[in-house]
Amino acid sequence: MTDPNPATCVEETDADRRRRIVSDGGLSLDLVSAFAGDRALDPGEKQRLEDAKKIRGGRFFSDLLYSMTHLYFSPERAESLWDKIIQHKHSLSGMLGRNVGVAVAALDYLSNITDKMGSATLAGEAYIEEIVGLSFRDGLTGLFNHTYFYQQVDLEVRRHRRYGGNLSLALIDVDDFKAVNDTYGHREGDRILAAMGDTLVRAARDSDICCRYGGEEFVVILPMTDTQKAVTLADRLRIELQEHLPDGETVTVSVGVASCGKDTASYRDLVEKADTALYRAKRSGKNRVAVGAEGDTAADRGVVDRR
Repeated sequence: MTDPNPATCVEETDADRRRRIVSDGGLSLDLVSAFAGDRALDPGEKQRLEDAKKIRGGRFFSDLLYSMTHLYFSPERAESLWDKIIQHKHSLSGMLGRNVGVAVAALDYLSNITDKMGSATLAGEAYIEEIVGLSFRDGLTGLFNHTYFYQQVDLEVRRHRRYGGNLSLALIDVDDFKAVNDTYGHREGDRILAAMGDTLVRAARDSDICCRYGGEEFVVILPMTDTQKAVTLADRLRIELQEHLPDGETVTVSVGVASCGKDTASYRDLVEKADTALYRAKRSGKNRVAVGAEGDTAADRGVVDRR
């Protein structure tokens, strides 16, 4: 089966697939079972599945199988294999006089009939979620890490380009952080970063995705948020993120805000626009919010000390 959806024609890793299982709106084993007819689907679940089909295209059936087996089957094989598993489920259910469930049918079909699973090992979704969570969390702040950010912002920009709607980004940099480390030590610097991570989680909205971008930088993905609302939120974060040093001095942050526009062809464009805006905030005196403009590029930054 050829994938008709160009948005899904990008190489994925096994980490991407594990993350998709446990993400909000992901294809949980319970939802996959309902799709297979093990229980009735409610209207919200039907809509989620329809949306997943549209977004994932030919990879939808690969996702179904991965949710059950944690094995990847190409879109060209997955739909046919899914149909055979459903047929096997009906056959087993008829012989036993009860519904055996799609997970049991898949395990039996792939282990005993096709031998595609070898020595199968069962793992609960809670365990998988814990492993995935550890791989995408920053150890110091508990926020999502740099890897997760790039995967998620790519997904959000693709969604914006396909379905429209607003999407913004707030890139946050701690002002004069090198001086903090040099004067007060790295332990105090780590305390500042951890405290700011806690503040971000508390102050951001439920829909916002807070990440540690690297070093003394944070980034917040703002789905369904236009530039004006993003600036208002960024300025509130700028104020709430202030931290006090042992001698009473205040540590501040600068913020660069960017929104998807006609010039946003990929997530790289959005990140570059936010980064350029952050440079502008630094150049303008720090402890402030600056907004990226249409057409902003790295060349617009000049040579700026962002410390």
